[in-house]
Amino acid sequence: MEKREDDLVVGGYRFATVADAETARMEIKKVENLEQRLDYRKPQNVLLVYNRAVDNQVFLTPVGLSYLQKMQKEMIKWGVPADKIKPVPLYGTFSNKTANSRSIRISVAKRHPEYQGRFVTSLLINVVLVLLVAGMVVIAWNSDAPNIVNYRQAVVNEYSEWEQELTERERKVRNAERELQIESLKTE
Repeated sequence: MEKREDDLVVGGYRFATVADAETARMEIKKVENLEQRLDYRKPQNVLLVYNRAVDNQVFLTPVGLSYLQKMQKEMIKWGVPADKIKPVPLYGTFSNKTANSRSIRISVAKRHPEYQGRFVTSLLINVVLVLLVAGMVVIAWNSDAPNIVNYRQAVVNEYSEWEQELTERERKVRNAERELQIESLKTE
C-alpha cells in the first residue's frame, strides 16, 4: 500500500508514519469527546482530568499535547495556581547532535508498557502455582491416609485387613477349643 500525503497530515501536522497519523486521529476524537463533556468553568474538574491525562499518557502526539497546553491556559485563566499544574510531558528527544554531524534528527523514546513487567510476574506466579498443584497431587497419590484420590482402595484395604484379622482369631479360638476339648456352642 502506497503512502499518500493526505494519510500523513493530521491536525496541521505532517507525521512520518501512517501509524503515528492514526494515533493523532484517535487523539483528535479523544479531544472532541473531552470538549463535549468538560466544563472549563469548573477548574478543579479540569485539573483532575488534566492530571489523569498526563499521568496515564493519554496524549502522545503534538495534536494531543497541544490540547493539554490549551487546558493549562484555561486553568490559569480560571484561577488555578500555576504550581499545581503539571508541565506537559514530552516523550521524545528533538535533537541528536554529535561532533561529526550537524544534522538534526528527531527520535522518539520507546515507551516500555507497564504490562510487560506485570506479564512476566504473572507468568512466574502461574508456573509456581502449577508446580504446587502437581506436588499436591503427587503427595495425595502416594499418601497412606485416605483422600479423594485413593479413598476407595484405602477402604477396601481396611476391610480386607479386618477380615483377615477375624479369620485368624477364629482359627486360634477353634484350635484352643480343640486343645481344651471344648465343644463350641452352635446356635441354630
